[in-house]
Amino acid sequence: MSGFKPLHLLYEPLIQFLILGALIFAVDHYVLLNKDDPRNIVVDDKKLRELVDIFTEGQGRPPSATEIDRLIITWTQNEILFREARQMGLDRGDDMIRSRLILKIRNILFNNIVVEAPPGDELEQWFEQYRAAYDTPALYDFEQFYLPDAGDKNAAAAMAAALADAAAPPAHSDRVRRYRQRPATNLTALFGERGGRDLLAAPLNTWVAASTDRGWHLARVTQRYAAQPAQFARVRNQVIRDWKNYTRDLQLSQQTQAIAERYDIHLEVSPEIVDELSDAQAALARPGPQQSAAAAPVRR
Repeated sequence: MSGFKPLHLLYEPLIQFLILGALIFAVDHYVLLNKDDPRNIVVDDKKLRELVDIFTEGQGRPPSATEIDRLIITWTQNEILFREARQMGLDRGDDMIRSRLILKIRNILFNNIVVEAPPGDELEQWFEQYRAAYDTPALYDFEQFYLPDAGDKNAAAAMAAALADAAAPPAHSDRVRRYRQRPATNLTALFGERGGRDLLAAPLNTWVAASTDRGWHLARVTQRYAAQPAQFARVRNQVIRDWKNYTRDLQLSQQTQAIAERYDIHLEVSPEIVDELSDAQAALARPGPQQSAAAAPVRR
């Protein structure tokens, strides 16, 4: 009689079925054990670099420490809403990008919010609390032109002193740019904190040397308009709209916070990237040419 050959069992259909089932179970168990926890959110070096790079590309400068905190908070909130939308199955049959899913769940949360206008006295108190958003600030007419041949501050200042309150020289008249009824923030954005202060402190129509990212300019304020406090009765409808928007945003934030409590959020950032970002912020804080101004803020 021939000897027992265990390898022959491998050819038995029942044994093959049992082995295959065991393999499938083992693989499935392994995948489940190693599957990322959908409620575990990690902000690591790669993600933080991505957020910082997007900000830097859009703004033309690295973010400040406060702005980095906001980037992390905003991305985390959006990631929570994205995952919550996936959990609710909002992505089924929809190939739109991540932001579309975030928008969907935001709309779901937003549509659950009903806001009525508050009593008149409460609305007026809210208006007084945020009065700065409704008051018309002091405004200024100013003009400026670029000095392509000014090598340094002394040369620009000498030309400003020589002109005093005269018109721009004919050689520079085609470069003169005039601005009407702009807030002080526009002067600061164009010429920096010091340049803006110098212009506001100078007598009307007096040229002042100021720098931008292009180089040295001469600028002067030609007209001042006093600040105008808002009258509640005149802006009441706008205040109601703003109050409702504010209240909706607050309730949306509270709903998002309630969802966020179901997630574990970890910040796993290495000391190297912290040092790298600190160096970038230090470079940003050094004195240097100022960036050009954006358009004037919209006034209510």
